[in-house]
Amino acid sequence: YNEYKSYLSMDAETIIQKKNEVLSELHKDIFLTPKGMMKLVQVVIVVCAFALTTSASGTTKLVLSSANSNLAFDVTASIHTKYAFGSYDFTVIYPTEAKLNDNNATGISFRDGYVSESQFYVFVGVISFVYVLLVIICYGWFNKIAKHSQFFSENFTKVDFVATVLLTLLWFLATTLWSSGFSALRAHMNAPNELVTLISKVATNQKIPEDKLCPKPSYDCIQNDTWSKLFGSVIFGYLTIILFVANCWYCFKDTEWHAEPEKLGGILRIRTDNDPTSRATGGGGAAVGGGAGGVTGGTATLEDVNLESGGGSGGGDLGNI
Repeated sequence: YNEYKSYLSMDAETIIQKKNEVLSELHKDIFLTPKGMMKLVQVVIVVCAFALTTSASGTTKLVLSSANSNLAFDVTASIHTKYAFGSYDFTVIYPTEAKLNDNNATGISFRDGYVSESQFYVFVGVISFVYVLLVIICYGWFNKIAKHSQFFSENFTKVDFVATVLLTLLWFLATTLWSSGFSALRAHMNAPNELVTLISKVATNQKIPEDKLCPKPSYDCIQNDTWSKLFGSVIFGYLTIILFVANCWYCFKDTEWHAEPEKLGGILRIRTDNDPTSRATGGGGAAVGGGAGGVTGGTATLEDVNLESGGGSGGGDLGNI
């Protein structure tokens, strides 16, 4: 607490110096590995998935023109809905003398609402975005955080793997539900009952056959929305599933549950006598990098070994882990 409190009293030069120190400790190489790159891509894909959903809307229009039929007047109507797709607005425009008795209405609920599907999809997207951002920070400053927390150092890779698996399952469930909900929503909006009923009223009012006024079942007079944003949100959802599934494997390889744990961005934990199955051996003392500071048997501590240093003079290679 005192360390963070002292930041408040720093001058501009000290703040810049501290910023440079923090950036110098950033471990960039992790983001050149498949796992690190996947996390960066996940941020973009996840944001696109839930942002397209929350910003989407759909409108279905009905246009009955007197120029193309025997109508004595023009009739236009529309059904409009937006996230979270639980209700819609009905708007109709026609001359007073038509006496169709159809009025504008807002907030009309769908018979089968799509709120739960859309909101669950967005919820999974938001928590995934927050989690991936936190993990990216942990990846970048793994060494610094590990020095201050032994629990983090020993359990981060396992927590990352378990959380990634859970998010993968949530994405599969959310995307499947939202894909089904979107299909039902689009089918409902293709020829809404309100517009079909209005066509029937106009035909009766003007004594014109319905098929001549607006042929069935194509309903050429009804203009459907392209729903491009919602199509995009579903596609990004399935892309996210693929990314998270692939990421599960790379996260698993970093845990001690894997037969030969991978290094986390160049940092490999070396266990000695406390874990006989993962000792560092080699020539009486394994030397890593430039020969100085070998890791020898007989100790009962955990040491972080930087695997990125170049080969120099000194004996031995990194032994079996």
